[in-house]
Amino acid sequence: MLNFLEPQTRIPFALVAECDGRLCGNTLVIESDESSRPKLTPWLAALWVDEDMRKQGVAASLLDEAIRRSAALGVGQLYLIARPALRDFYAKKGWEPIEDGVGEARLTVHRYIMPGAPKSVPSIIRE
Repeated sequence: MLNFLEPQTRIPFALVAECDGRLCGNTLVIESDESSRPKLTPWLAALWVDEDMRKQGVAASLLDEAIRRSAALGVGQLYLIARPALRDFYAKKGWEPIEDGVGEARLTVHRYIMPGAPKSVPSIIRE
């Protein structure tokens, strides 16, 4: 069976955090997480940390590793969409909000530009 989530070779890929032998968090890097923004790609999606493990650096570690692996694949920018209440968390990790009020849930789209990547060039151009 082929594993389509191979972070060393391509997107999509998944990351899972393990804490004391149990799974406690995850995230994905996928081509698209917001159908109304088809030109933005790729996206960090489904970042989740179990409630009892929050505020211990698990989410930050997952973000850092997703960024590191994406950069290794040649990605120049990543996007994510999140609740406005998380704006400060993402800003502290280097993500910039680029659009507010997206969709029915009024979410915020954020962008992370890899160090050294040009700001005006999309990370991946869809054909």
